[in-house]
Amino acid sequence: MAIDQRDEIWNAAFDTYYDAFYEEICADKLINRWQKLDETSKVLVALTASTSAVAGWALWTEPHFKPLWSGIAGIAALLTILHASLSVSGRIKDQAEIKRLFASLRIDLETFRYRMRFDPSFSIPDFTKEFSAYRDRYSSNMQLLRNDVARTKGLQERSQAQVDEILAPEIQ
Repeated sequence: MAIDQRDEIWNAAFDTYYDAFYEEICADKLINRWQKLDETSKVLVALTASTSAVAGWALWTEPHFKPLWSGIAGIAALLTILHASLSVSGRIKDQAEIKRLFASLRIDLETFRYRMRFDPSFSIPDFTKEFSAYRDRYSSNMQLLRNDVARTKGLQERSQAQVDEILAPEIQ
C-alpha cells in the first residue's frame, strides 16, 4: 500500500500546529499566573508603603488590628522578596515573547493547512520545503523555553485539555 505524501504532510503539519498551539496556551497561562503574583505584590507594597504606613500605625494602636497589619506587612515583604528573586517581570516578558512566537507559528501553520485544503493537488516538493521551514521555526521556539517553577503538571494538563477541546473536531 502506497503512502500518500500529501496525507503525510497534512498529518505532520497538524502535529506541529497542535504542539505550537499547546505551547502558546501554556505561555498564556504562565503569563496569567505570574501577573497575579506581580499585581498582588504591587498592591501590597503600595498598601504598606510610606504613605499607607501612617494608616498602618493607626491600626497598630488598635489591639485587634495589630496582628492583621503585621500579617499584611509580612506578606508584602515576602512577596517583594519573591518578586525580585524570581524575576517576575522578566518572566512575564519572556512568556509574552514565547506566546507571540508560538501564536505566529500556529497561525502560519493554520494558513498552510488551509492552502492544502484549497488545493488538494499541491506541489509535494514545495510544501515539504515550506513545512521544513515551519519545523525549523518550531525548533527555534522550543529552544527558548526554560524551566519555570510555575509551569506545573496541572498547568500543562489544563493547557492540553484546552487545546484538545478547541481542536476536538480535528483530533482523530
